[in-house]
Order: sequence, then structure tokens, then C-alpha cells
Amino acid sequence: MIGEKYKNYTINVYWRDSDFGFRFRIYNAENSLVYESSEAYFYDYNATKAAKEAIDDLEVSE
Repeated sequence: MIGEKYKNYTINVYWRDSDFGFRFRIYNAENSLVYESSEAYFYDYNATKAAKEAIDDLEVSE
């Protein structure tokens, strides 16, 4: 899987035409989907930043 690695998770940022924005998915080390964004972001780097914040929140809740 191609994507940015962050704290043993993989972040996949993708464009969604219906939202006119970027969304993200977060996968664990076994490449299982653990989180998907519910909102779109205007810039890909904003989606990446939100994904990193979501990972930080996931780790706190574990």
C-alpha cells in the first residue's frame, strides 16, 4: 500500500469528486482499515494533518 507512514499506521489521502476535496483513510500495520474521514479537505496537506491528529486520538483511546 502506498501512503505516508506515521506511528506504525499508513495514511492514504485521496481525492473524491463528489466532495470536491481530499479525504483520508488510516490503515494499521496489518493493512486493515481502522479509520476513514467523514469530511473533505480543500488541500491534501490539511487531510494529512487531520489524519495524523486522528492517529494520535486513536492511540490515546487504546
